[in-house]
Amino acid sequence: MSFQEKSNALMLGAMVLVYGTYFMLVLGAPLLSGSEIDTSVGLLMSNGLMLASVLALVVIAIIGHIAIAVLAPKDADTSDERDRLIEMRGDQRGGFVLGAAALGAMGLAMLAAEHFWIVNLILGGLVLGEIVKAVSKIIDYRRGV
Repeated sequence: MSFQEKSNALMLGAMVLVYGTYFMLVLGAPLLSGSEIDTSVGLLMSNGLMLASVLALVVIAIIGHIAIAVLAPKDADTSDERDRLIEMRGDQRGGFVLGAAALGAMGLAMLAAEHFWIVNLILGGLVLGEIVKAVSKIIDYRRGV
C-alpha cells in the first residue's frame, strides 16, 4: 500500500469513529431513549461536541500520519499521476454529496428551520462527502483507474 492509500484509510476510519460518535451523542441517544431532541439546549451541547470532534480528528490525523511516515519514510513524499487522478475522482464524487447537502441546508434555511438542524445538516454533508470521497479512493486504489 502506498502512503496515500494508508493515509486515506486512516482518515476514513477516523471520520467514521469521531463523527459516528458525535452524531450518536447529538441525535442518536435522544432518539433511542424515546425523548425529544431539545434543539435549544442541543445547539449549545452540539457546539461543544463539534469542537471536541474537530480536535479529536486533528489529533488522530497527526498521530496516525506520523506513525505511517515513521513506518515507511521513503514512501511519505512520493506521489504519482495515478494518485493525483484518484484524488481528483474522489474529490468529484464527494463534491456531489456535499452539494446535495448544501442544497438541503439552504432549503431548511428558507423554511426557517431551527439553527440546530441547519448546522447539523451542513456538518453531516461535509462528513458524508468526505466518507464518499475516501471510499471512492479505496475502490479506485483496489480496482485500478
